[in-house]
Amino acid sequence: MNQTANISNALVEAYGIASEKRNEFITPEHLLAGFLKDSDFWEILSRCGRADELEKNLYEYINGLDRIPEGTDLSIEFSAQLQELFEKAGETAASAMAQIVQTHHLIFSIFHLDDSYARFHLESCLECSIPDFLNSLLEFSAEEVPEGMQSAWRKYFKSLETIGEFVGKKEEIQKIFRTLCRHKKANVLIVGDRGVGKTALACEIARLLQDRSAWKTDVPEKLHEMNLMELDVPLLLGGTQYRGDLEMRVKEIMERVSEEEDPIIYIDDLKVLGGNSRNDDGSKDILSLLIPYLKSGNIKCIVSATYEDIKKVENINSGALAVFQRIELKEPDSEETFEIIKHNTLAQLETSHRTKYPEAVCRFAIEKSIRFINDRCLPEKAIDLLDQAGAYCETKRLKKVSETIVMAALKDICREDISSSASNENLAGLEAGLKTRIYGQDQAIQKLTECILMSKAGLLDRDKTIGSFLFVGPTGVGKTELSKVLAQQLNVPLHRFDMSEYSEKHSVAKLIGSPAGYVGYDDGGILTDTIRKNPYCVLLLDEIEKAHEDIYNLLLQVMDYAVISDNKGRKVDFRNVVLIMTSNAGARYAHKASVGFERKVNAGETMAKEIKNVFAPEFINRLSSVVVFNDMDEKMAGLILDDKIRKLQERLDSKKINLQIHPEAYELLLKEGFSPEYGAREIERVLNARLTPLLMKAILFGGHGEGFTAVVTITPEGLAIDCRKP
Repeated sequence: MNQTANISNALVEAYGIASEKRNEFITPEHLLAGFLKDSDFWEILSRCGRADELEKNLYEYINGLDRIPEGTDLSIEFSAQLQELFEKAGETAASAMAQIVQTHHLIFSIFHLDDSYARFHLESCLECSIPDFLNSLLEFSAEEVPEGMQSAWRKYFKSLETIGEFVGKKEEIQKIFRTLCRHKKANVLIVGDRGVGKTALACEIARLLQDRSAWKTDVPEKLHEMNLMELDVPLLLGGTQYRGDLEMRVKEIMERVSEEEDPIIYIDDLKVLGGNSRNDDGSKDILSLLIPYLKSGNIKCIVSATYEDIKKVENINSGALAVFQRIELKEPDSEETFEIIKHNTLAQLETSHRTKYPEAVCRFAIEKSIRFINDRCLPEKAIDLLDQAGAYCETKRLKKVSETIVMAALKDICREDISSSASNENLAGLEAGLKTRIYGQDQAIQKLTECILMSKAGLLDRDKTIGSFLFVGPTGVGKTELSKVLAQQLNVPLHRFDMSEYSEKHSVAKLIGSPAGYVGYDDGGILTDTIRKNPYCVLLLDEIEKAHEDIYNLLLQVMDYAVISDNKGRKVDFRNVVLIMTSNAGARYAHKASVGFERKVNAGETMAKEIKNVFAPEFINRLSSVVVFNDMDEKMAGLILDDKIRKLQERLDSKKINLQIHPEAYELLLKEGFSPEYGAREIERVLNARLTPLLMKAILFGGHGEGFTAVVTITPEGLAIDCRKP
């Protein structure tokens, strides 16, 4: 590689020192002593360390080297270590994508030599860090760039690819042109959510600037023949070992760009410029390096960014983006999205996939993307869905996209959860399926399913959750179990949160994430992250009355608008969530349900009245329904006992054991297990205390092996098991 004049001069001085001392080889120590002959290098080293001490130590080492005797021809060569030094310097310059070896590349390589006296003496004489010394050297090495390399800055830019016919955004385009015509701060910040078309808008600007037919009507005369070029930030960062190297590269590029008359810089994403983290050491903060040049007005720049990126930058430096004029790009509506797809994307998709896209299917895809794809905006998410549908047709060897194929593609994009929302057959048997698993709560199940089905049919507000329910009733009557079975019937995951863990005020922050400056800020919120990953689910908040009252303010937003913002400002969509909250509020008053002679009042209804004293009216008013669960009665207890015995038999089937329970033993289990106060959990406790230990002893110590019939009978001492071989 080529080298600068400073390095050449240092080599000449090193050769002179070696000749004077009659040394056979030029070493890195000679070269470093040669650099000290330059007054600028000496001054820089004096600011960073002790130059005189380094010179003294180097000459002491050189004086101790072997000499060529007088009268012998003097033939001086590079030592092996000096050759290694230049190889390392060349590699360093190449990794930094520099076309010429400069002084700081060479000195950087000295610090990477093994067993080198030059490295040892240089490090021992420095009074600052090595990166600081190298940054200071950039002043010394930045002056000489050969004339033939003046245009090397253009390699860091690439042209924007123009798209097809651009639809809409006329007002935004004119705002951008007005900003670019300013005398100072002629910089545009295109702000919009992910997928609204920020890059497409920049490509249209690039096309208009070069389209002579557009100059008469759309483009101001001041901007004629200007060229919008995209800055390749990864290439700009490539090979920069320390901040000073990046600073010099940015300085060189900006100075060369400012000398040109036609370039406008485009940067596709604000966050690639860095400067958005307090933990950043500044080595990749390009934004702060660009701002002085953008303020001058000699350079025009367009940057695209999301609201989240802007917030991160302004949290670190509130004035960092003052040099930009913000142009907000709103999400297009469904009709505008259709026009964009029709005029710009459809022909490309049909050519790529060799598949036809009917207009009705395109509109259907736009509608479904609005409903089910929540992490992006139109038109990107609709285009992605149509692209996925075309790929689906190719794998199935189909020639035409249909609504069924769009739904299959939507299932791929939104994971398996989307299948539940598309299956009406499962919904038709929802109520019957729940009643076969939950006993004695037919009214509660009917109330729950009616609300869910109305939401699925689109008869309720689509900007709310599928349903927000408060399950009220005594313990053990099936509130939590119904939530589990509902998730299974809808074929979606169940996410359960025990609200007793959020009884303290500070613990509520864990749901949406800790505030900025607190521990756990970068971890995100437990609830928000869960729903973002699984937007189609049943969300169960168990024993909601035990949570801190701040949780209710959080849930008001969820129930009213089906959206909540986490600690970083990201919105989480709850429109496809079934929100279920259970409550035992007023359980201590349930024993007052019996009033008068032989008159029974449902304890759940008593508790339902009590919740008005526990929950605020605005909270209750936003619920889809308060679902009251019946008390445990003997019929319900019998059904639950039958279900528990059936599940026990399923476990015994693997051991080929048949369980038979005599009616007297069954009645004993039912009598002891029936408890209106503790519900179904008492039945399970009785089975585990009375029946299961007997089965355990019969299996492990009865000597019957596998394949016998266990007959459960009753004796004066209690239950007993008689094992019989078939």
